Amino acid sequence: MKDKTKLIIMFASLIFGAVSLNAAGEDSVKGSVSTKYTSDYARRGSLLSQEAMQAQVGFSTAVAGVDVFGDFFTNQSTASSGGNTDEFTLGVGTSFMDDLLSTYVGVYNTDHSAAADSTLESFVSVSLNTVLTPTISMYHDSDNSLQTFEGQLSYDVDLDFAKIGIGGILGTTDTLSVKNETYTGLVAKASRSINDQFNVFTDVSLSDSESRDNETVWGVGLNLNF
Repeated sequence: MKDKTKLIIMFASLIFGAVSLNAAGEDSVKGSVSTKYTSDYARRGSLLSQEAMQAQVGFSTAVAGVDVFGDFFTNQSTASSGGNTDEFTLGVGTSFMDDLLSTYVGVYNTDHSAAADSTLESFVSVSLNTVLTPTISMYHDSDNSLQTFEGQLSYDVDLDFAKIGIGGILGTTDTLSVKNETYTGLVAKASRSINDQFNVFTDVSLSDSESRDNETVWGVGLNLNF
C-alpha cells in the first residue's frame, strides 16, 4: 500500500508540476466535467453496481510537445445491491508519423467499496488515427501479477440534430479468481450541443463476458467542456 501511494504521489507531482508550468505559457489547460445516471455499471465485463450516479472530471494540456492528461471518475450506486467505485488516471502521450500514431503511458488506480485494497496499474496504449481509430491497451497490476489486454474501435459522425458515436471493445483480463476472462462491449452514444461548451447525451451499451449473460445498459447525462 505504501508503494502504491508513493508511486501515485510521485507521478501526480510530475504531472501537476508540468501543468502548473504550462498554465503560465501560451498553451491553455483544457478540462471537462460530466454527470450521468446509468442503469448499471460494467467494467471489464464485471457488473459492479446497479442504478448508479456517475461523475467525471478530467484535464489535458501540452508541455513541450507532450500531451499530459488526468481523469477522476466515480460511480455511486443508488440501489441496495452493488458497490461504489472510484477510478483515477494520470498519463502522458505523444504522436508520431504526422500524428498517424499516438502512444500513451500512465497509471490507473481503482478503489471499489467491496475490495480490501485499491488496485494500482500501469498502462500503455497505442492508437492509429485512421478510420475507426483502432486502439490497443495493456494494463499491468504488479502487486498481484495481473494483466488486462483490450482492443477498441470507434466511429463518430456529425448529423444535423446530434453527434452519433459507435464503439466496440474486446478484451481479456486476469482477476484474483479467474485467468484470461474474455469480455466484449458495444456502445452507441448520441449527444447534442446546447452551446460551444455544454452538451447533453444518452447512450446504450451491450456488455458480455464468459462468466455471465449479456446485459443491456443505458444512461443519460450532461457534459461541460472548458
